[in-house]
Amino acid sequence: MKARSRAFTLAETVVGFGIFLLLLGFFIPIMRICWKAWKHGDHLQTAQRDTLALSYRLRRDYTSAKPESLAILRTGPNVLISFVSYESVQGTETMWNDAGEIVWRKWVQYFFDASQHTVRRRELALSAPSTEPNEPPPIWDPDKTLKVASHVTLFQAQSNSLDVKLVVKILTEEEEASSATQISVLPSVYALDTVGY
Repeated sequence: MKARSRAFTLAETVVGFGIFLLLLGFFIPIMRICWKAWKHGDHLQTAQRDTLALSYRLRRDYTSAKPESLAILRTGPNVLISFVSYESVQGTETMWNDAGEIVWRKWVQYFFDASQHTVRRRELALSAPSTEPNEPPPIWDPDKTLKVASHVTLFQAQSNSLDVKLVVKILTEEEEASSATQISVLPSVYALDTVGY
């Protein structure tokens, strides 16, 4: 008996290649949709992370602020927020002196650079910790700062209730994904006496 040849004929090869092309044409659009969804999710995660990191840090810093020290400086689209804080630079010292008075220890500043779409932060120790500091806000020095957020396209700050409450609107955008929030913060020295702030 003669053994059958197991080689593919030209017709079988052409049909098999045609089926492969059909399957490829079906899967390429699906892969493209999956890739776009993954990239959009990645960009959305980046935008949300930057929004949350900035709002959390600013809220935490301002709760330890001396309310009367708040200064908001706008130069075109750029915004500089400065305030005095009772937290020590190292975070180990107590906020009270022996007489039960709050000891203010450092300046905290946030700067929104509209051209770079970034918000940077810095802290600068007061020349001498004091219960009533009267130093003006320090001049912004970009070399001694830490970037808190990128991709920021909107950063609006205002203060209400006799410059006590800080209200900030933040919008971050990464490609076609965006994340927005508004925070409203009172310093902790007033927060206990205020309802619904």
